[in-house]
Amino acid sequence: MTLLPFLTGCGMLRGAATSALAPMASQMSASLQEQTDPDLVRDGAPALILVLDGFATSAPDNPEILLAAANARVGYAAAFIDRTEAARARDLYARARDYGLAALSRNARFRAAVSGPVDAFEASLADFGKADVPALYTAAMAWMSWILNSGGAMEAVAQLSRPVAMMRRVMALDPLHERGGPHLFFGIYYAVQPRGAGGDLAASRRHFEQAIAAAGEKALLPRVAFAEFFARYSLDRELFEKTLRAAVDSRDLDDPPGLRLMNAVARRRAKALLPMAEEWF
Repeated sequence: MTLLPFLTGCGMLRGAATSALAPMASQMSASLQEQTDPDLVRDGAPALILVLDGFATSAPDNPEILLAAANARVGYAAAFIDRTEAARARDLYARARDYGLAALSRNARFRAAVSGPVDAFEASLADFGKADVPALYTAAMAWMSWILNSGGAMEAVAQLSRPVAMMRRVMALDPLHERGGPHLFFGIYYAVQPRGAGGDLAASRRHFEQAIAAAGEKALLPRVAFAEFFARYSLDRELFEKTLRAAVDSRDLDDPPGLRLMNAVARRRAKALLPMAEEWF
């Protein structure tokens, strides 16, 4: 807390502090993924989020800090809040979306198009290159997650084409970003959309298969998502239960260091989903 008044003081000091804080903020956000205890992360992440929010407030034009703050919120909400506390998840995703959009708004054309017509928004995305993929990806994931947690509110659903367009740009630039994250995004998107409004289960399966291949055989998260979305919306109970049980029965001792937290969260999610078979099928 004592750091924040210092950061809002003299411009020269603020600039120096910001340059030092940017890598620190990124490392703090990334460190969550290296933890092995989900309960520790769940209990400690809110404090980290508040610190990163403070950094972002002090350096609102620093894309690295904005992206670190966005990633922390998306990761925490997706792992521990999503599907259980929709209102809280919406708030977390909304701020993460805004941070991501702010990081991208250094581009004047995009900044002018964010709230403008969809055609202009989509056209502005052509200005972004591979270096912009992390911000495009995080902003799109946060925006889509906010929509999915909005209970079908028309105001939210009307914005759907924008994060989809952003993720299509990511797909064009780097489809394997974040272990195939763009494929995971579209696997979910094509599964949950009504058939007459863009839903396509065959496309969903193709994207999930590519996400699973990109993430590697040890990664459980795309497999659990495959069950939750593709198997569920395909009404394939056998596939749903088989995939989730395989995740639950996997050995945590076999988890690579970079996957330990995500796999622990995925196992918990798989356990929570299995009883839903009676309701969904």
